[in-house]
Amino acid sequence: MQEWSAYPATETFYRLLEWLNGSESVFESNDCAFSGAIANTSAQFSKRLQCSGRLMILYRDLALNTSPEQVHWLTNAAAHALRRTDQAFEWGAIGATIMRQIYDPAGAAGTATGQQLMLSFWAWGDDALEVMTNLDRTFRNVTVALRKLSDEIRHSSPATTSDD
Repeated sequence: MQEWSAYPATETFYRLLEWLNGSESVFESNDCAFSGAIANTSAQFSKRLQCSGRLMILYRDLALNTSPEQVHWLTNAAAHALRRTDQAFEWGAIGATIMRQIYDPAGAAGTATGQQLMLSFWAWGDDALEVMTNLDRTFRNVTVALRKLSDEIRHSSPATTSDD
């Protein structure tokens, strides 16, 4: 994202990563990617440009990542929280996908198969400024949703799964 560092979206993303990997979050991230503004390939959106990327999310407590129920709960809860955040916003989108992952916990014997959440993101605009402004709003929405989830998990019973 260094090429796009003149735009506030870059700092918003870095703050999100800092929080995710900091002590206030029950989550962490182990990977991300960003394409930058390119020609829009989606007929669904009437803007000239789009950008996209991904952000991998996993529980800081690695054992939870080996529980399909916990990862499914996180995926559903994240999607639900994102739907409730900034409902009028139409030039950004976020997709939630469960990805298979092999975990090699420090100090543990062997590896464990688990999963993690991949948040894919897109933003559209007619020029780079509009794309990056919409991306900033998208990142702010992701931050709000993940902070709410982290707080909910931190202040709930040990089992995070529910029918919600």
